[in-house]
Amino acid sequence: MASLDPDIDIMYVCRPNLVLRPQMRVIMSETYNRKRLPEEMEHNVETVWIDRLAKNPKLYNGTKFRIDSVSLEGDTLTVHLGVTCYKEYIGSNWSPNVELYRTLGRECCENPQVYLSDPLGVGSFVLTSDNHVILLRRSVHCGEAPGMWDIPGGHAEPEELVGKKSFEEIDVSSMDSQAVTDEIFDSILREIRDEVNLPQSSLSDPELLGIARNTTSAGRPSMEFLVRCSLKSEEVVSRYLQGNQAEADESTSIKMLPLEDAVNLETKNPELWGQMAPSGKGCFILYRLSNSSK
Repeated sequence: MASLDPDIDIMYVCRPNLVLRPQMRVIMSETYNRKRLPEEMEHNVETVWIDRLAKNPKLYNGTKFRIDSVSLEGDTLTVHLGVTCYKEYIGSNWSPNVELYRTLGRECCENPQVYLSDPLGVGSFVLTSDNHVILLRRSVHCGEAPGMWDIPGGHAEPEELVGKKSFEEIDVSSMDSQAVTDEIFDSILREIRDEVNLPQSSLSDPELLGIARNTTSAGRPSMEFLVRCSLKSEEVVSRYLQGNQAEADESTSIKMLPLEDAVNLETKNPELWGQMAPSGKGCFILYRLSNSSK
């Protein structure tokens, strides 16, 4: 499903109702891992990673979940997941040959993403008690979208469930489905806590808005959630400015947008919209789409 912005494709919209934690079912299988490229091309994945690592030795090859597809059955959203790693992501989604990989995917499997890592991100439309939405200015040192405005977000982490293993060592089919679901929902609460300095006791359980793909990174997907915060916007700003949150170095400033501005930001403030990271755009678009039928 196309969106109104070239940086974003919409993979799935939750409507007429958002998806709550008990309504998500995860199916884990190695079938949903990235498909290996022909050998001479697969070698290039490693080469791209080595080149990037030489430029930024701080890069960490952590494990991530990989989303293959979703389907709705009654009130239950079934999510098909495998695992991947940051090396695969850099070596495939950010490869100079990525469009070739997508063409091969279309030709062999009718799926342009099959050879790509597509690690699953998470993001949040955090709505305060006085109806403001949180935006953070990303640090210029961030690997993606440096200096742009974004929502709080990050990744669900397989490491939280299996420990420090390479993704090749993970027995995907033995991972507990409910534990994976909980990690996805819990991860966005951790990100808000660690990026904005908000106590988790002030946050509602996340509600899934949908899934957006970032076209600037070859369709990398992110689950976007609505999270309600019991604090007012001025309290949120005050806590953020204390600067003692775990991931304080990932952003440089905070902006509180009135909800009525956020839902139509492209037309209300096109200059700010142009400074938004793709993940933030996807989240805002999904919020609007998920509410359009209500």
